Amino acid sequence: MKNEGHDPPLAARKKKGEGQQRRTEILDAAKQLFVEHGYDATTIRRIAGRVGISSTGLYVYFPDKNAILAEICDATFKSLIEELDGVRRRHSDPLHALKESLEGYIRFGLKHPNEYQLVFLSRGTQELQRREARNEKLGMQAFQRFCECVEAAVRAGLTQNADSERLAQQLWAGVHGLVVLLLLQPDFCWVDLDSLISGHVTMLIHGVTKRG
Repeated sequence: MKNEGHDPPLAARKKKGEGQQRRTEILDAAKQLFVEHGYDATTIRRIAGRVGISSTGLYVYFPDKNAILAEICDATFKSLIEELDGVRRRHSDPLHALKESLEGYIRFGLKHPNEYQLVFLSRGTQELQRREARNEKLGMQAFQRFCECVEAAVRAGLTQNADSERLAQQLWAGVHGLVVLLLLQPDFCWVDLDSLISGHVTMLIHGVTKRG
């Protein structure tokens, strides 16, 4: 009799030590489906089908859909934190570090389009982050790294205004807006990407720093 439940046979199950590979496969499939169909419309069965396992097999790795989304959020924020920490390690000059942080943020969003859209544009994600303290904490840690770059420039007397909190929010809004437009309007007749990113960051920097 055929296996009607679509459970993989024992011989096809992941060997010990391969569980992380399966988790990665599930997370990658979920990212794509959440973006393609929306979080609410994506079911555990659909995610499992994309991976090629049964729903029962998926539950071995994640208890529910929220747990999958939470892990995607965690991994995205951790990667962004690593990106911003790397900038500060490489650049001691506060203005250079701020410039690289802005450009690094834009390129991070474009390099991880599914994750970025889920974390910052998905209603399901926003609701999850309000319920999950760990996601909110990591998100604020990522933003705090960015704020520290702005504060360093303020302390060095390089900015027109000393309100580092407002400056950080303005600059974040500027880079976030470009990322969203590039992700959601890919068919627009954009100019050369590198020159667009560089020019946008230069515009933002000139808008908050002192002249001359």
